Amino acid sequence: MQNVRTPRLPVSRFWRTLVNPGPRSIRGQRLFLESMARLLGKTPKKAQCRRCRLGGVTAEEITGWAHEDGRTLLYLHGGAYMMGSIRTHRPLASIVSRLARARGVIIGYRLAPEHPHPAALEDALAAYRALLDQGTDPARMAVAGDSAGGGLTLALLLALRDAGDPLPAAAYCMSPWTDLTQWKKSVEFERTGQPCRTDLYLRYVARLYAAGADTAHPYVSPALGDYTGLPPLLIQAAREEALRDDAARVAQKAREAGVPVTLNLYAGSTHVLPALGGINDQGRGLLREAAGFLKTHMEKGNPAPEGSGE
Repeated sequence: MQNVRTPRLPVSRFWRTLVNPGPRSIRGQRLFLESMARLLGKTPKKAQCRRCRLGGVTAEEITGWAHEDGRTLLYLHGGAYMMGSIRTHRPLASIVSRLARARGVIIGYRLAPEHPHPAALEDALAAYRALLDQGTDPARMAVAGDSAGGGLTLALLLALRDAGDPLPAAAYCMSPWTDLTQWKKSVEFERTGQPCRTDLYLRYVARLYAAGADTAHPYVSPALGDYTGLPPLLIQAAREEALRDDAARVAQKAREAGVPVTLNLYAGSTHVLPALGGINDQGRGLLREAAGFLKTHMEKGNPAPEGSGE
C-alpha cells in the first residue's frame, strides 16, 4: 500500500476548528488525527495487514500471531463519527487483537457529515454479518471500539439483538461516547457551570452525526437502551474525562439488565488511554486487563446468545 504523506495541523489551529462548522474545519480535524496517529501509534512488527471488503464495507484483516481456535476481534474506530480511519486506528486494533490472540478486523465505516446516522451502524452491521457468512463463530468473536467507536460497538450489539442475530461473546469499550442528548459533560462545566471547548465540540459533532435523527434513540445514544440479553462488557474511562458519565451510565444499565459488566474508571483525564499503552504504564495495565477479559470470553466457546427477534 502506497504511503501518502499527511500534512500536520498545529494544535492551536486544530482547537480553532472545533466550534467552526464547515468543510475546512472537518478536513483540518481529519488531517490532525492522521498526523497524531503517525506520531503516537506503532503497529506491532508481526502484524500482517490485508485489505478486504466485508458486506461492501472497506476493511482490513490483521494477523501475524496464533489464533488457531478461530478467535476474531471486530474493531470499530473512534473519531467522533466524522474522522478516523483504518490507518489511524490500525496500531490500537492490532495491539488489542495480538494481546487477545485473535484475528483482528478493522472497518472503515462511512463518516459524517457526508454520511450521517445510520450509515456507520449500517456498515458495522454489514461487516459483522459478512464475518458470520464467512463461517466466523460468534461464540469466539468479540467487538471492541474507542470513543465514538465504543458507542458504535454498543449500538451494534443493540441492533443485532433486536434483529435476532447471534451476538458476539463479549465487547470492550474504551471511553465510549454513548449519550448524544447531553453535551455539557466536561469537568470544567461541573466546576464552573460554563461550557468549555470540549462541551461545545460535543454539541457540534453530535449535530453533525445525528443530522436530524432522534438523539434519544438507543442506536444513536446507546446509554439510553435496554441491555437485556447482551454479552459481557468491559468498559474503561478516565475519572476526569468528559465521557466518564457516558461509561458509568452504560455500566449501570448493563447491571440493571443482568449483563456481566466491568467498569474501570482509571485515574486522570486521558481519553482512550489504552491507545498510549506502548509508552505509558497505566495504559499497558488497561490493555492487559482487556486482554484477559477478551481471552476469557472468546476461549469459552459457548453458544452466543441470540437477539429477541421482536
